[in-house]
Order: sequence, then structure tokens, then C-alpha cells
Amino acid sequence: MATTQRQIDLLTGNEAVSAAVKQIRPDVIAVYPITPSTHIAEMLAQAVDAGELDSEFVKVESEHSAMATCIGAVAAGGRAFTATASQGLLYMAENIFWAGYGRLPMVAAVVNRALAPGWSIWVDHQDTMAMRDAGWGQFYVKNNQEAYDTVIQAYKIAEDHNVYFPFMVALDGFVLSHTASPVEFLTQEEVEEFVPPFNPLFRLHPSEPMSFGAISKPDEYIAMREDLMKSMERAKKVIQDVNIEFAKKFGRDWGGLIEVVGPEDAEIGIVTMSTLAEEAEVAAEQLTKEGMSTSVTRIRSFRPFPGEELAKQISKYDIAIVIDRAISFGNAGQIYIETNSALRDYDVDTKLIGTVMGIGGQDIAYGDIIERVKNLTKKA
Repeated sequence: MATTQRQIDLLTGNEAVSAAVKQIRPDVIAVYPITPSTHIAEMLAQAVDAGELDSEFVKVESEHSAMATCIGAVAAGGRAFTATASQGLLYMAENIFWAGYGRLPMVAAVVNRALAPGWSIWVDHQDTMAMRDAGWGQFYVKNNQEAYDTVIQAYKIAEDHNVYFPFMVALDGFVLSHTASPVEFLTQEEVEEFVPPFNPLFRLHPSEPMSFGAISKPDEYIAMREDLMKSMERAKKVIQDVNIEFAKKFGRDWGGLIEVVGPEDAEIGIVTMSTLAEEAEVAAEQLTKEGMSTSVTRIRSFRPFPGEELAKQISKYDIAIVIDRAISFGNAGQIYIETNSALRDYDVDTKLIGTVMGIGGQDIAYGDIIERVKNLTKKA
């Protein structure tokens, strides 16, 4: 059997996202530029202008309007895409909830950047964490290849009728968005075979006029929220299945909901997300060589939250250290809070320790993680 010859290029994270979107061929793209996601908007606009991409590129006046445009596009039965970061995501916030609670499957690339004030263009996860309850799925990627692959997977998952809600693909600002690494493309035929044409459950169309009432009675409202929660639960299996299918067809396995790297019998577990996970993998390898058997459990899907899968993995450790790149002020890091809750739900008694690193874009290398793990395990 002939092997498919695929193109490999040196791409930044933003270029990887744009390349995936071009192959998905959304009907509507509505993006308002904001650092560090601006290049995504620029590259897609150039592709449409050059005739390389047959999409309607809508030049909006704000991020709020960008999301409103995507809402209208999906409600009319089209496939939509947008990208933003930080303050732009906050400006979208009202319509982020409309899209999530309105069950409108689309994909948004969010290039993680710290929130103001103080004014920062560097990475932390406070922006997307602020939207974790908006009815969107959330993927956090660790490198540019995963960013490309996950945009493609996210459309297939979001548009699945057992899921049918929007997804964010979050990538660390500058660390990924502006840093180049090798990315292998799928062929256009492979993408089109893997992601079928959008088959909307409902759509607005002039030939089928409808009227809608915005007011929902409490019982109706509760039923809609219960349905969204059930869809989040069903999405876990869909995410796993799509990842398995992708791995079998294209040879890249991102773990589905979580990814575990390191010794199976590790005594210490590091739990984290995004690029901190890659640094943690190097740290874990070094710690293991020094006699502290350590592995990394990376959360890929923060929404839906993989509570059962995390609890099962963390139960194998004596100590688990959760590293957050955001914080719920007055409590703790969001990953720690939700992981701790999952351990209680599944009666796991592993010692769990939370710590926060890299807020506001502070550079975190594997040596910093090694030092933090050693200090925290000594205290434990």
C-alpha cells in the first residue's frame, strides 16, 4: 500500500492554526485582530483575498461583533471560525455565552495572554479560565503540531450531533503563537474525509421562516441547561473516539482528554496543561534519573473536565503536584480546585499539592519545575 506523502513546514503556532482553518474551509470567518493572535486574522484575510480560500471574511469593528457574526453564520447553517486573545475574549464575553448556551458549534482559536491591569502581552491562562463556564469545550495544546491537529479535530467534535456546542483551542501566546517548529500537514483530501460537511441540527433560512421568543420559563431554562450538561458528558467519549480515529489514520495521538508521559509506576505526578507540560516532561525525566520517579499528566480537555480519568491516573501516585498558570482569586488555581474535587468524588487519597507558576508570562523552564517539585515534595 502506498504511503501518503505529506508536506512538513516550519510554522509558528498562529500559522499552524491558519493552515488548519484553510483546510477546514469555513463558510464565514470573522476576526478582529489583537496581539498575539493578529497573524491568524492576517493570514486568513490574505488567503481569501488571493482566492486560496472560498470563505466570507467579514471585517468587523470589534471582537463582540466577530462573535455575533459567527453566531449568525452557524444559526444559518454555516461553518464559522474566529480567533482572539485576552481583552478581546473579554469583549466577546456576552456573545461567548450566547454561542455556548445557544448550542452553536464553531471553533475559536484563543491565543492565551494575561489580562489587564497591569498591561501585559505575555501568556497566562486567566483569559480562557474566565470563560470556563460559558458552555464551550476547551482544548489546551502543548505544541504547534497539536494546535494544527486540534483545530481539525475540534470541528469534527463540535459538529457531532451528540455534542453540538462550540470549542476553544487555546495556545500559549508567543511561546507557541510566534515560535516556529516543524508541522506536518494532512492532505486536503484527508481533512475532507476526516471532517464531513457540516450537517446542522437546525438553521434559519428564508424558505423556512420561524419566529422565536427570547423569554424562557424556569422549567424550560433548566431543561436546556441539563441538556447542555448531558452533552458535555457525551462529548468526553466523542473526544476520545475522535483522537483514536485520528491516531489510527494519521499516526499522532494526543491522548484524547488527558495525556500521560513518563514511567507507569511513577511515585510523583505533575499535573498541568499547555506548554508547561512539555517543560514538565523534561523535568520529570531528569527527576526520574535522580531517583525521584516522576511522570506528567497533561490535561488536554479542560472542558469537558476529565474528572474520572484524572482521578484514575492520579490514584497511581503517592504525591501529585498541580501546576496552574492562572488563579481563582480567594481560592487557588483552577486546575487544582477541579482536580481536588475529582479526587474527592472518586475517593482517591493521593496527596495533592497545588502551585501557581508563569503568571503574566514569567518564563518557566524545566529547571524551575524541578526546583519547585523538590521543594514541595520535601514539605509534603
